[in-house]
Amino acid sequence: MTKIPNLNTLADVIDRLIVEVNKLSYFENKKREEHAKDWPSVEQIAYWDNLSRDCCEYRSMLKNEINRLLTEITETGCYETLKELRTFKKPPRSVAEILADRCEWAGSKEFKQELIEALIEEL
Repeated sequence: MTKIPNLNTLADVIDRLIVEVNKLSYFENKKREEHAKDWPSVEQIAYWDNLSRDCCEYRSMLKNEINRLLTEITETGCYETLKELRTFKKPPRSVAEILADRCEWAGSKEFKQELIEALIEEL
């Protein structure tokens, strides 16, 4: 089945899992902070605990979806996504090409080539 970018691709599910794990960590820390207070609020602890439980449930569902997608990929041997159209177009020249042209003043061809290779590696 063809996947739709920003909706149901493996990368989307993994990205969402990262978000949920971060939220879960935040809620657990808030709960821990409340417990550490001299007079912890039972209501606040329950509030953070409920949010944490929701994240745990969502995290489990996302992990199951990742497993399902990986199983589908390994069983079928293919992974297809729709081409994601962009609203911008590739510039006519790369940054490395522009910088290489500007480095003519550097003198030796060896230095210029070394600089070009370093820039390409960095990009």
